Parts: sequence; C-alpha cells; structure tokens
Amino acid sequence: MDRLFLFDFDDTLANFSIYNSWVLKQPVRIFPPIGSTIKGAREVLDFLKGESDELVMVTMNMILDAGVKWEKLERVGMRRWFDEDNVHMVKEKTPDLFRRLTAGRDPSRCYMVGNSLKHDIVPALGAGIKAVYIPRPLIKRLLPARLPRSKDLTVLRDIGQLIEAYDGL
Repeated sequence: MDRLFLFDFDDTLANFSIYNSWVLKQPVRIFPPIGSTIKGAREVLDFLKGESDELVMVTMNMILDAGVKWEKLERVGMRRWFDEDNVHMVKEKTPDLFRRLTAGRDPSRCYMVGNSLKHDIVPALGAGIKAVYIPRPLIKRLLPARLPRSKDLTVLRDIGQLIEAYDGL
C-alpha cells in the first residue's frame, strides 16, 4: 500500500441531502431515503484499490446514530471498499484526528479527498498531509471559495479527475 486516501462521504462519494438526515431519524419510515454515489466515485475507488492504495473514510456524524449512518453507506454500496476497520465516524475533523489516522506514514503520500474547505481541507493541511478539494458545484457557483495557499492542495472539478491527476499528486 503505497498511498493512503482519506475520503469524506456526503457530497464527495455520495449524494445525500439533508432530507435523508430527517427521514432516517424518524421512528416510522413513511418516506424513502434517497441518494446515490457521485458520478465517477465507484471508478475512482476501484482504480485506487487496483493501485494497492489504502482507502479510509472519515465522515462527520453529528445527527445520526452509527447504525443509521451505516445504512446510508450500505445504501450506495460503500461496503465494497469500506468496512468497520476503515470507516471513522466523527463529530469533528481536526488536524489531530488526521495526524492520528496517518501516524507512521509518509505525510507526502497521504491525501484527504473532500468537498468542504472547513471540515476536510483546512484540517488536513493543518495536519501536514495533502488535500484534494472537490467543491460542491452549486456552492462553488454561489459562494466562490477562498482557497488556502498551499503546494499540498489540489483542486479538481469532479471526483473522476482524480484518476487523471493520480500520477501528479
């Protein structure tokens, strides 16, 4: 395993709206949850596995219990790449968390892939690892981000570009 890729889940690997958080918390299921993988995510995960890279999911879980969060992951087929050993459900993503998850590894071979500057990119860069920022298209159009200046930051238009960018990371 040459590289370590840490992935955010919601809006990076899968489309899940705030609607789902409400639906999945209801004691009786009247409305179905919705969601799917982001276009290109499955191909990227398969590609990275084929490169013998290690995959880890770091997802914030402030609203749902772990069982319901797993239901969201399973609904879009994430068990193919992630299980209890490589999924971390956290209340907050911090530089210390990323340092713990990457301990003993070369930081230049560790990458956080996410869609949130605040929750994914800034803490990863603060931990001294590389970051791949894939902004949400709607947010990107409405609120252009002020990107941190860092040689360790790569910005991609969509997750599928990760395969094209792989050798240059």
